[in-house]
Amino acid sequence: MRVTQGMLTQQFLLDLQNNYRRLSRLQDEAASGKRINRPADDPVGVGFAMRYKAQVAYYGQYQQNADMAKGWLDYTDTVMNQAGDVVKRARELAVEGASDTVPPDARQALASEVDQLLQQMVTIGNSQYNGKYIFNGQATTTKPYDTVNPESSVTNGGQVLYDIGDGVHVDVNVPGSRFFGAPSEADNVFAVLKQLRDGLNNNDTTKIEDALGKIDSRYSKMLEVRADVGARSNRVDLVQNRLADMVQNLQGLLSKTEDADMGKLAIDLKTAENVHMASLAVGARVLMPSLVDFLK
Repeated sequence: MRVTQGMLTQQFLLDLQNNYRRLSRLQDEAASGKRINRPADDPVGVGFAMRYKAQVAYYGQYQQNADMAKGWLDYTDTVMNQAGDVVKRARELAVEGASDTVPPDARQALASEVDQLLQQMVTIGNSQYNGKYIFNGQATTTKPYDTVNPESSVTNGGQVLYDIGDGVHVDVNVPGSRFFGAPSEADNVFAVLKQLRDGLNNNDTTKIEDALGKIDSRYSKMLEVRADVGARSNRVDLVQNRLADMVQNLQGLLSKTEDADMGKLAIDLKTAENVHMASLAVGARVLMPSLVDFLK
């Protein structure tokens, strides 16, 4: 077979174009850090990568829901702790006021402090998390407790649920009637604080002692509700850890599928550059002869 100068030139240009393509692909991988930058790079790998990305986004949404649920429950626990502190202080004042050695003017001073505790308890009952009232069930945009007669306020009992997994829901709210007491309950915390205040103002030790017993009853119920909130918070913690592990595993699989091996890539890129430079040098020699050279 006769090899002509034109055939040499054509083959050289074809090889040179292949070198350019390989260099371009390797440079794209180096710039992006990804082994797959377009479907043609690895059709099968692209399918796996798309599946992994979809799963990461899917479980990532559950992670966001779990984070929001955790924030709501933690805030609720903090607010409940504040309410517990108010009740404990009210009990201290009731014990002090029930003593026969306390004069009437001292009881009136105690009544003034109890009135401040009552106002603080109403403020706690109207607490908001991210602009939502936490003690009014699903009516999160409505203030649950009236500032004048909070003991008569009827709160919403609906559940606020967050999806934190496949078929897994967590209730993050606590109805105010469960924690502070319903209007019909004798140990409704607002009614008890008013009873204590009035008993101190009127120097009525019987009323003060009765309020003291109701305070103990309500505080015990508050602790039960707070324990339930803590249990829910612990459950969300476990779900968060599980979701984090799942997302981390999926991201690892995604990385193995589409990320470039930077060490190997550096070697391949340097090799491709050397091959390209050698091709140019050889091509310069092959294409050097001309008609003038033959005439000489």
